[in-house]
Amino acid sequence: MELIASTGAQLPHPRDLREHEGLGVYGPWALADAAWISLALGQEINRAPAQPRDLAQILGFYLALDDPFYKESPEEKLTRLLLRVAGQQFIWQVDEYSELSRAVALLTQTSTPEPLKVIGPGWAQDVLGCSVADYVGLARYVWATATGMPIPELKGRFIPDMMLAPADYSAFSTLRSAADATAVLERHFVTDASGLQATYPASPDPLLRRYGHNPLRTTPLVAGFGEGYLVPVPAAVLSKASMLGLYYTGGEENSTPRGKLFTTDLGHLFEAYVGRQVGLLDNATVYPEIRHPGVKKGGGGKSVDWIVVFPDLVLLVEVKSARPNAYLRLGAENYAQMLAKTPGEGFTQIEKTDRLISEGNPAFAQIPSHLPRRGMVITMEPFHLLNTAELRAGIQPTPNPVTGEIIPITTASIHELEHAVTITDISLSQLLLTNPPNGALTLQQLFKGHEFLENNSILEEGWKAIPFPGLRQR
Repeated sequence: MELIASTGAQLPHPRDLREHEGLGVYGPWALADAAWISLALGQEINRAPAQPRDLAQILGFYLALDDPFYKESPEEKLTRLLLRVAGQQFIWQVDEYSELSRAVALLTQTSTPEPLKVIGPGWAQDVLGCSVADYVGLARYVWATATGMPIPELKGRFIPDMMLAPADYSAFSTLRSAADATAVLERHFVTDASGLQATYPASPDPLLRRYGHNPLRTTPLVAGFGEGYLVPVPAAVLSKASMLGLYYTGGEENSTPRGKLFTTDLGHLFEAYVGRQVGLLDNATVYPEIRHPGVKKGGGGKSVDWIVVFPDLVLLVEVKSARPNAYLRLGAENYAQMLAKTPGEGFTQIEKTDRLISEGNPAFAQIPSHLPRRGMVITMEPFHLLNTAELRAGIQPTPNPVTGEIIPITTASIHELEHAVTITDISLSQLLLTNPPNGALTLQQLFKGHEFLENNSILEEGWKAIPFPGLRQR
C-alpha cells in the first residue's frame, strides 16, 4: 500500500494524463484497483517488502484481465467496450481547476429564481461539517501535501498535525484547527481495510469489477497504516470535492426525502449556472425558459431552459443534471434505450421548442424565427462518446413539421460550455454554423485552432474563494 501511495503521488496532474507520454501501466485507475484489492483481500503473513517490480507486475496483470468484450456480439462489442473504457479512465482525466472552481461557483455563488428546498443557509455545515469552499480547500490541501512532500517517506501520506500551524487555519472560514479538519476528513474521506473489505465484490461479474465504481473514490484516505492517513491515489481526493463527489455526498441518502430534495435543488442550481455561463457571451441576448399556451385549455408547456439569440443564429439550450449511471458506464446491452431517455429527453425538448418558434407561437414573438437554429444539451457530467454515430443511433430525431428539417443538436458537458463561452477569435454562433453539430463532432473538436480567454470569469471567482488559491498553482 505504501508503494502504491508513493507511486500515485508522482503521477501527473489529472488534466495532463491524456497527453502524458510514458504513463504505461501506471494509470490512476489501475493503481486504485490494485489498492482496493490489496486492502480487501491482501494479508501481511509471510510477505516480503514490496518492490517496484512487484507493483509493475500487478499492474501488468490488471491490463491482462479478461473482458466481456470476447463474449459479446460482433455488432456491439466494440461500442460497449469503449463505453466501459471511457467510464473507467476518462473520469480520472479532468481539469481539477475547473472541477473545483465549479463546485464553489455553482453551490455558493449561483442563485435561483425560486427558493430551494434544502440547499439553503447552513446546509453545508449540516451536510459537510464546514463551508463548501473550506471542504474544497481542505481536499486541495490534502492532495497538494500528499503529492508535494519532499520527504520520500511522506509521499502519498497526509498527517493533519504536521501540515498546518494553528495560525494557518485563518485561511479557512469554518475550520479553525487540525481537530476541525480531521473531523471533516473522518466523516467524509477516511476508510480502513475492514471498510474496504466490506465493499468487495462490488459486481457479481468479476470481469466488470475494474470498470465499476472504486470505493477509494468515495473514501480516498486510508487509516491504519502508520501516522495520519495513507493516500493511495491522490487524484481521488480531488474527485471527492468535485461536483460529482458533492452530488453523491449531499444526495447519499437519495432514498430519503432529504436526499431527493438535495438532488432536485442541485438540478435547479445547475440550470441557473448554465444561464450564468451563456450570459458571458457578449454578442448574444439570453432568454430564460418561456412558458407558452397550448392549443387546448391547460395544454401549455415550457420551452428549453435557455434561448441564446445571436445576430446570425438561435441556440436552444436544454440543461440536464443527470449523469451516466453505472449500467451505462458498464456498457449494458440496453445502452441505446438508456441514452434515448437521458439525455435523449433533452433532444425532444429542443425539437418541441424549434417547432413552436416555426409555428409562430405568440409566446416566442421576441425570438427571431428567420434565423437558423441549433440545439445543445448541456450535462453536468460528460456522456462520453454520445456525439458518435453509434451512440446517437438510439436517439431518433424528429423533423420539424413546419420546415421538414431536423434541427442539428449536440451534447456538451458543462466543462465544454465553460470553455466555449470564452472563445475570442470567432463567434460561437459562426463556429456552430460552419460546423453543424450533427453528431459527428464534439465541441472540443470544433475548438481546435481557435483562441480563448485565459480564464472563465465565473470559474475564476469560484477559484479565488477557495482557501490557499496559490497552492500548487494550476
